[in-house]
Amino acid sequence: MIKFNKLTAFALSASILTAGSVFAEQRLSMATSWGGGPPLEWAQGFADLVGEMTDGEVTIEVFTAGTLGSPLKVGETVRNGVAEAGHTFIGYEYGADKTTVLFGGRPGGLTADQMQHWLSQGGGAEMWREYRMETAELVAFPCAYIPREGGMFSSRRVQSVGDFDGLKLRTAGAWSEIAAGLGVATVVTPGAEVYQALERGVVDAVEWSALSLNQSSGFHKVAPYIVLPGFHQSTVVMECSFNTEAWDQISEHNQNMIEHAAYIQAHRVYERTGNADADAYAFFEEAGSEFVTVDDEVLAKVAELTTEWEDANAAELGGWFTRVLEDQRAFQARWVNAHEYRDSKPSQ
Repeated sequence: MIKFNKLTAFALSASILTAGSVFAEQRLSMATSWGGGPPLEWAQGFADLVGEMTDGEVTIEVFTAGTLGSPLKVGETVRNGVAEAGHTFIGYEYGADKTTVLFGGRPGGLTADQMQHWLSQGGGAEMWREYRMETAELVAFPCAYIPREGGMFSSRRVQSVGDFDGLKLRTAGAWSEIAAGLGVATVVTPGAEVYQALERGVVDAVEWSALSLNQSSGFHKVAPYIVLPGFHQSTVVMECSFNTEAWDQISEHNQNMIEHAAYIQAHRVYERTGNADADAYAFFEEAGSEFVTVDDEVLAKVAELTTEWEDANAAELGGWFTRVLEDQRAFQARWVNAHEYRDSKPSQ
């Protein structure tokens, strides 16, 4: 009996160790939409933080755009198991599902301040996770926040409503459709191809992220005008996603650590980008760029077109689009007077 009990105990211990070894160490590949620059650094920063917070039990190898699938279809790459993880702007999937831009950021949506609060305090992150699991079979959550974008870099002066007519613009997400109301012809390209499109004259203007990211991209070298404000994108939120099978192989503790890493990295990106934008503005002034502030009629027209776009899609699509839009509008309504007691203003 004693011998039997010893053997039973040994077998039980061995089974526990074997079960534990499933979670011992996970090496994941991460597909991204980024050819380089700050966005790729953000992805690497998240990966580094995951390694640190899981004591090296989960390591993520970050790959540049196009190495593992299309840079505009990172979610698909992750879902299919070509990569175990992904880092992208969810709005790149706009063509397949317009709901993506409600989470990723759009014209007239929640401001950067509002979006962060909606996600972390208003149930937005939970809604994001439920949405992506149901529609894309991904475990997903926000992992980078960016302030209002820096506007357009343009080869021609754009200020009035009429100036937008016939403009060839590189953009993505909801603005690629809404801008048509101003007579704009839009071209959607991933971040890695934006500079070439502007340099070669494929487009007259480009919009792509915050001023500090535009600085490192060098758009000012081929476009003399910087058109402000960034009314096309009140904020941007990046997504980190995981293949469900790969995620299930990670221990619950390390899953929690990964989500904490995403939260920390999201706020790091926001603060560092905001700080860098101030320096970028001074840089462009020194470089001789001409800042052009659009007329108030442009902002009014954009607001009108955006509301029409939202209402039309809510009526046509219903489902997740309507659910998220109504939740965000209700949250935004609670903040309508925030400019009176915070350093924030209503979105334009």
